[in-house]
Amino acid sequence: MDTLNIWKNINDRLTNFVLGKVNDGDLAKDIVQDVFVKVFTKANTVRDNDKMISWVYQIARNEVVNHFRKAKVNPLEKDVEMPEVSDKTLTAELSQCLHPLINSLPEKYKEALILADIEKIPQKEIAERLNISYSGAKSRVQRGRAMLKATMEKCCTITTDVYGDILDYKQKNCDQGKSENCDVDCS
Repeated sequence: MDTLNIWKNINDRLTNFVLGKVNDGDLAKDIVQDVFVKVFTKANTVRDNDKMISWVYQIARNEVVNHFRKAKVNPLEKDVEMPEVSDKTLTAELSQCLHPLINSLPEKYKEALILADIEKIPQKEIAERLNISYSGAKSRVQRGRAMLKATMEKCCTITTDVYGDILDYKQKNCDQGKSENCDVDCS
């Protein structure tokens, strides 16, 4: 399958993927356009056409990261704040609840999780920044993710599609926007 046909087949899905990351329709289209240019200028470097779609998505992920780096988003402030989201998708709504949950983690796990999953810093660099071993950094990130997941599961029931997009979520035992199982107010 040639590059143009692959692009036609995944363009809408790719746009939705990027939109889920940046929550801005115009910005998503701009990023997808940048991906389009890179795909067509570098398509000859892909040796295995079966890996073409994965390659395109990796370019899209990199472009999203580059956008946030250029915007100099610094989520390592004392408390992580979620920017205002104009898109009213369930994913965007629930993402506003993640930041208080991240902030409720013990400091060392919160810091490792922010560096790895929000700033997308490689774990070897995280180890250097935190002055710990590489295996220690990996452990902190994994424990932070597990703690965040456990906290999230205490607070909410989440239903996702095969792409990880949220189809529905409900707070468990919700009383005025706060679950009795959860110490964080997500309303």
